[in-house]
Amino acid sequence: MVQLTGPGTPYITPDVLRRAPTGIDWTTIPSRSASTVEQAAELANICLRATGLIEGVTNQVLRATLDEEWFSGPDWRVTINNNTGTCRILVSRWPILQVVSALVSADVWPRSWQTVTSDYLDIEKPPIGLFGAAQAADVPDGGQSILMAPGYVDRTMGRNGYRIQLVYVNGWPHTSLTAIATPGSPQTIQVDDCTGWGPSVYDPVNMQMGATGIFYDGYYQEVAQVIAATAISGSIPAAGPGTLTLASQLSFTHGAGVLFTALPRSVMNATIDMASSLALERGSTATTVQSVSGGSGAAGGGPLGVEGLRALAAKAVQSYARVI
Repeated sequence: MVQLTGPGTPYITPDVLRRAPTGIDWTTIPSRSASTVEQAAELANICLRATGLIEGVTNQVLRATLDEEWFSGPDWRVTINNNTGTCRILVSRWPILQVVSALVSADVWPRSWQTVTSDYLDIEKPPIGLFGAAQAADVPDGGQSILMAPGYVDRTMGRNGYRIQLVYVNGWPHTSLTAIATPGSPQTIQVDDCTGWGPSVYDPVNMQMGATGIFYDGYYQEVAQVIAATAISGSIPAAGPGTLTLASQLSFTHGAGVLFTALPRSVMNATIDMASSLALERGSTATTVQSVSGGSGAAGGGPLGVEGLRALAAKAVQSYARVI
């Protein structure tokens, strides 16, 4: 299986794309005379480009990311509740999975930063998980605002009188295996991105569970829940390459490069449609197939070409778009 290189695993892998019922002969890309290695490399690039196009439609990264964002307030993104004094901060990305830290300083030089502890930070609308999982269910669910306790930001300094730094985790956990995973106890897997998968240390007392994902491995597809995530860098929360500890033993062995993800299936399907549209572009891929039969691109049903597939993909992820 091809090891993908790029800014994280794309939303689909070549293996997932080849197994999908697209009607495209992927052995013709980039050309019929290309070697197996060249074909695999171009298919990996198509997955990366399709992911980029989907993120262009949604105007945000949908895979889980660790974000650092800066604000000036009070203003339209930073508001104060007149009755309680609670500060509400509208961040750029959603759904928010975890608020990591916050710093506040009056807008003076040099800055005098005050740390806001986690007890005084809250997600205004946490995502509703599925079967106790930490991530949002297979729907566009979850909030875009973080609440901060009274006393840190107020109106005494006037409009934009404070500077705020927020660090938070958002999105749907998404990764792929960097090494073969075999059934074992305790069950651990090596992945290219730990972000959003679970707590750094498994806590059986408080039962802070992690995200539930699917191994997309053909006949050997299976579901697993993460109970701990440890990054190679040692960062807390875990982000980047590292190790995931699963709640139970795997049923099958999975090779390096296998996709393990909690992404909504509608997002993955849209990425497959977007990848198919790239394959159908005459001149850029030299594929002999120029349309996919059975679509709704024509009145009464008919071929679905490049623009039809892209419109279908864009419509499927429209509800995941960042609107502010």
